[in-house]
Amino acid sequence: MNRLLLSLFAGLLLCARLCHGQTVLSAQDAVSYALAHRPELRAANDRVTASERLRAQAGLIPNPRFLFRKEDLRPQTSPFGESSQTYWEGEQRLETSGKRGGRIAVAQQSTEESRLQSDLARRQIVLNVRESYWKAKAAQSLAALYAQDADYFRQVIEYHEVRFREGKIAEVDLLRVRLQGEQIRASAANARLDSEKTLLMLAQEMNAAPNSSWVLSEDFETLEDPKPVPAGADAVSLRAEGQLARQAITKAEAQTRLEKANGRPDLLFTGGYKRDVDIDSPVAGVQFDIPLFNRNQGAVAAAHAEEDAARETYQATRNRLSAELALAQREFEMRREQYLQTFKPLREQAIEISNISRAAYQAGGLDLLRLLDAERARVDAELSYVRALEGFHLSVAALNYAEGVDQ
Repeated sequence: MNRLLLSLFAGLLLCARLCHGQTVLSAQDAVSYALAHRPELRAANDRVTASERLRAQAGLIPNPRFLFRKEDLRPQTSPFGESSQTYWEGEQRLETSGKRGGRIAVAQQSTEESRLQSDLARRQIVLNVRESYWKAKAAQSLAALYAQDADYFRQVIEYHEVRFREGKIAEVDLLRVRLQGEQIRASAANARLDSEKTLLMLAQEMNAAPNSSWVLSEDFETLEDPKPVPAGADAVSLRAEGQLARQAITKAEAQTRLEKANGRPDLLFTGGYKRDVDIDSPVAGVQFDIPLFNRNQGAVAAAHAEEDAARETYQATRNRLSAELALAQREFEMRREQYLQTFKPLREQAIEISNISRAAYQAGGLDLLRLLDAERARVDAELSYVRALEGFHLSVAALNYAEGVDQ
């Protein structure tokens, strides 16, 4: 409850900032806003409330029953009912079979299931928002890179147009530069479109109004560390999916106990008095079913089968979560190693080669084709660099989710 209130408070603060034109958005701001505004979470909380009300209903005892009757109302013997017999009786069923305790146990497990479903929805929203945030951040970085490239080639084209008018270069060289510039401009337009689309997807995950002027404030080139796993915990105990699978076994066991109780009789106590003319007599009795033929055998057997199914499902869930954790850990290690050992040095070398090629070309020591090759290599290296960073940040989010520490 405290965590929910903090998320709501943070979301309201962020909403106030956005309403006042502040567009700086961190990953945690996006998550807090989503947790405060996603209707799925409110619906999940309503379902938890509904299950709690059903839990209270399950603990209620049966209502008592009142019975009033008159016998021997024949006109020949009792014209006005003076000689008739009058009965006042009350009945109360006592659930000595254990049905009430069984209903309470099943309702408690249903409430716990609703809470775990709400927590699962929350964790999935956190994961989706973080992934959308880093995808949008990567798209913005790509758009900025292409904008820089487009601006550089605009200057290169202007330079070559001047040299062509001066008769210092052939027309085919000018056409090559223009073609390369057009390709860069087209790529820049696509990158801007991708950036807008990813921002729209982020707004959708946040349940916020689209705002193309958002500035995503996280440092894209900072390699964050995954959150630590509590000592002695594992993914199955921390993941909501594992908790749900384990809780399904407990619920199935509670349902089995309830079905067994449904096969045992309850006691129906009766008490009252009878008036026969002027004589009052007390009346008392007890009733119960004799479980001779129907002891709810079929329902009990079905409940046992559901227990076995829940245990098998739990084992399958354990295996799946363990595999997901191993894959997430391996991807994180691979993404980090690729970035540090391959794509970061590759980008630095490509930029260095590009700078040398630009200087050599301006000095007349390099032909145009080699310059264009160096620029294409730099663009490709920078694209790979951004994609590597995007993959790394996504792998951190996936690893935190797989370890169950994504809160």
